[in-house]
Amino acid sequence: MGTVRLLGLLLLPCLFMQGCATAPTTAARPVRFAARGLNPVAAAKVSTAVYPKGMRLVVREDPKAHEVSMYVSYRVGATDEPAGKAGLAELAARLTRMARHGGASAQTLEARLAAVDATTNNVVTHDDTELWVTLAPARFATVVGLEAQRMLDPLAHVTEEDFQRVRARQVDDLWARYERSDNGPAQRWLHEKLLEGHAYGRPVGGTPESLEKVTLEDVRAFVKANYTPAHAVLVVSSPLPLADTKFEVASAFAGLAGLGSEARIPPAERIPPPMPEDVPGGAPMQVVRGPVKVPRLHFVLTLPGRYSGMYAEEQVAMEAVQSWMRANLKRDEYPLGRSFSIHYQELDGVTVLDCFVDLMRNVREEEARKLVPSMLATLERHADQITQGMKDAEPGSSTKANLAANKTLRASLMQDLHRQSLMTSPMNIARVLRSTGRADMLRLREEQVNRVLTSEELSPYLRLYVRAERVRTLLILP
Repeated sequence: MGTVRLLGLLLLPCLFMQGCATAPTTAARPVRFAARGLNPVAAAKVSTAVYPKGMRLVVREDPKAHEVSMYVSYRVGATDEPAGKAGLAELAARLTRMARHGGASAQTLEARLAAVDATTNNVVTHDDTELWVTLAPARFATVVGLEAQRMLDPLAHVTEEDFQRVRARQVDDLWARYERSDNGPAQRWLHEKLLEGHAYGRPVGGTPESLEKVTLEDVRAFVKANYTPAHAVLVVSSPLPLADTKFEVASAFAGLAGLGSEARIPPAERIPPPMPEDVPGGAPMQVVRGPVKVPRLHFVLTLPGRYSGMYAEEQVAMEAVQSWMRANLKRDEYPLGRSFSIHYQELDGVTVLDCFVDLMRNVREEEARKLVPSMLATLERHADQITQGMKDAEPGSSTKANLAANKTLRASLMQDLHRQSLMTSPMNIARVLRSTGRADMLRLREEQVNRVLTSEELSPYLRLYVRAERVRTLLILP
């Protein structure tokens, strides 16, 4: 059986597990979770604000939480780096922890956060930079003040020595991220080789060669342009009362947020990179050697990303891909293993579905090249089966089989929403807020699912995107 892992990014943060899809479709009662008692996260009290200088705040009161989680999410990532300076965005995030806001001889921000038992880290993706801290509620006023200092002067008294040391550490971490881990090389190759030349083909974190070209002055210019209140979404999830959390944030960020000012700066807008085009006719399968025990074949499908608002369509496309791969596994003439997996990565401008399957140990490159077109020839058929079942929404056209298919699709989409209700992260709340203007992420997902289940938009979507011409392939040999 296939396993679906839904990733919302660092190079793949937020992993969700989903069972195998079955042949789908629907006609539609609204999907609701609050009424079914399946949505404990959405039950938390939520308050939002947009400050005069463009900074946005989302506060979630979660009485069951034992810690405060605070994310400062900046709308800048690897797709915003200057040419030849890959890794600059991550290097900038790391260096902010070296800031000394009390003077050149003062403790670094990292040391000051550690002194109050706060855990801190940063996550950089193609689209954004997330600076997060977890802490005890009693420390919140202190830590939110430190975060305000970081936004005011992100690189205060950072030295060339700091820069050299942090850059060297990043190079070491690249090796651990991409070479030492089992899936690291594949994660890198899917972007760099299959999306070569595209903004989303850039390596998050850079390469040793590109980092060598980055200077401290590059970092300072990058931070000055992008670490601004208008680029920031501050998300706080806390057991503290909403009013108390909002008061502490307003007190710490008053000047930065422009409280009391009549001048207004809108939040920074985002125009995501365009969708990758169809694979050029006759484009060869990419072949590399990596840390796998048997040949592994990746089929990568690119779909419209987060800013398209087509989240539910993406989920149905994933159902179609699962159905297609399950059918291939049943064909005795194909030298495939017994299972497959799907990685789901939603970015601002593109969603990447990576469906991969292990081949028999003795399969050679030539055999794999012949296998790919044969397998892809049936992909569109499985997408068509989904849209065919949708027709039972029309009066008089229902059949028992199609009604069962509708019920299956609805159940699958509802299960996904339930998983998200349990695992909604401040990081994803910030991303959805930037792309839609809404912080009620789960209610938005419900609406998107209901739209797909009741509209005629799904069939054109699947015909446009779930087809062989949009699939890129990568073979990893032992």
